[in-house]
Amino acid sequence: MRVKEPHSDVEPSGKGWLIYDAYSINTEPNAMMTHGKMTWSSSLVPVIEPQIVSQIVASLCDVALLMSSDGRVLGVMINPDFRCETDITKWEGHALTDVLNVESTPKFEERLGNFLQNDDGVLPVELNHQDMNGAALFPMRYSFHQIGTDGTFLMLGRDLRPIWEIQQQLVSAQIALEKDYEARRENDALFRVLMASSSDAIVFVAAKTGQITDCNGVAAKFLGRSRGDLLDNEFAARLGLPVGHDLINRLVDASSEQSVSPVGVTAPALNADVTIHPTLFRMAGAQMLLCRLQTSSTMTSQYDALADSLSSLYDDGIDGILFASRDGRILSANEAFLSMADVTNAQALRGRNVSEFLARGTVDQNVIFENASRAGSMRMYATRLISEYGSERQIEIATSFLKAGTEAAFALVIRDVSRSTTSRAQAQQSSNVDMSSVVELIGSQSLKDIVAKTTDVVEKMCIETAVEMTSNNRVAAAEMLGLSRQSLYVKLRKYGLLKKDG
Repeated sequence: MRVKEPHSDVEPSGKGWLIYDAYSINTEPNAMMTHGKMTWSSSLVPVIEPQIVSQIVASLCDVALLMSSDGRVLGVMINPDFRCETDITKWEGHALTDVLNVESTPKFEERLGNFLQNDDGVLPVELNHQDMNGAALFPMRYSFHQIGTDGTFLMLGRDLRPIWEIQQQLVSAQIALEKDYEARRENDALFRVLMASSSDAIVFVAAKTGQITDCNGVAAKFLGRSRGDLLDNEFAARLGLPVGHDLINRLVDASSEQSVSPVGVTAPALNADVTIHPTLFRMAGAQMLLCRLQTSSTMTSQYDALADSLSSLYDDGIDGILFASRDGRILSANEAFLSMADVTNAQALRGRNVSEFLARGTVDQNVIFENASRAGSMRMYATRLISEYGSERQIEIATSFLKAGTEAAFALVIRDVSRSTTSRAQAQQSSNVDMSSVVELIGSQSLKDIVAKTTDVVEKMCIETAVEMTSNNRVAAAEMLGLSRQSLYVKLRKYGLLKKDG
């Protein structure tokens, strides 16, 4: 059959006419065209073996499913190159919805309904498979194809796992990127708050270029410029230093030393001497300098504030503070020590020695000074303080060896502990009574019996002391004595201490 229409481009061919228009294509003598679709007469359809047909269909897709009109799998054809961990051939005889997850089941049923209504334009559908136990397997993209009039049809599927893996990688990368952005925003907020709340003038300088990369408001006020004017400008130039000044090299060298030392420069732009404390670090592969700026007036004000605090502690502190020379002469003492020693005024201490106020005199003084000189300090030395009128009180002395100034000196912090030793004295009194009763047994009982009772007295005294020191904390007392909790309770009951301590 030859088809020719007006106003068409016609080219002769060997067996017919090749027509280029919207409705007809090459028509051979035994080929027919219907509404633009080519059909073949039965004489041209070759006889193809069923096995070969299956191979052709399987090579066109990854999985081919022969389906019934009710959605049941009648047969499965698999591409030899398709790799899957499960045996897909077991789907035969089961409804396809049995191997689809919850989201894919309604999608499949909708497309199947459209296809069975002779809708030739039904779109492919993407389905996610799962096994009979609900474990996820793989995603597939299926297209629908009629193959006969008995209601059977083909579903040709393409494996979407490569695309799915790429999508998962993109999603993971996006999530990681969002987390990085969030962490960066949090760190940036913390950095801005820290810079704004800092009382120091802080400037960040690129070690390679010497330009200011960032600074806080205090630094902008310190340099007399706005923050925007300082950024990307040379740090040395903002201080008024001449071109070619080796300020950056000096800062790098100072911060690279084992003990970081400040760098002092005279800044003509500020008309002041500036002390810079540099810190060298690396950021994004480049070396950076964190510089804290101070002037002599700033440092003086800080030192003045510290001196005021120390002076207030010395004058108004509740513990006695005493400064003495290496030979024991009292250099100065605060009001708390004068009150402890019943000394009228500080002038009465001039020329006197520390040993005059200690119970063991030069023995206490030598022990304190020698240990403090050797170790730098000595803590919690217990002794008694002798006042001007001979009264005594229990004290603890913490001593520090000071090397500041032209001559070395000792600083003694003296604390009155007489109140805390009252309870210990009471325990010792009861123990002394017990000990005296043991002594009275000499001559009336054998040595073996006396030793046994002495052991009980010592054990009772140790348990009472441990309970007293731990404020009646039985667990701590047992741990202190190296006993189990049960053993401690047995001994408390033995010596009648349960009711007493309770």
